[in-house]
Amino acid sequence: MSHKKEIGRQSDYPYRVDIQTRWSDNDMFGHLNNVVYQRFFEFIVVDFLRGPCGIDLMNAPVITFAAESTCKFLRPLSYPTGVVAGIRIDQMGRTSARYGLALFEQGCDEAAAEGHWIHVFVERDSGRPTPIPDDIRAVFERFRRIP
Repeated sequence: MSHKKEIGRQSDYPYRVDIQTRWSDNDMFGHLNNVVYQRFFEFIVVDFLRGPCGIDLMNAPVITFAAESTCKFLRPLSYPTGVVAGIRIDQMGRTSARYGLALFEQGCDEAAAEGHWIHVFVERDSGRPTPIPDDIRAVFERFRRIP
């Protein structure tokens, strides 16, 4: 019996954005430097929070703090090929959410990298955890992982 996890497909990540790589993203081995993958994960998370969730990250009374992040590198990406970044909601608690994340080479349906972020929702002024606002929770439900 194999316990090998299937590689994610673009359709597994309902919110996706295109990201253009830059020459400076490559390292001396000719592929994207590892830190660039995390930067692209951050890009999709911020785009999702600002876009569908409608959070004003500079002024909202409730903001997010990253509690955990991971990246599993499946195959290299490199400039000049574009990247498609995808996000879904894997889990939701009272004050936190776990986002499933993936990066795809432009034109390829199999993930080149997969990972996750856990965000804790906090009051901006106190920095204390607070429940995920209802309007954001409703958006998260729309982008929740389908088992």
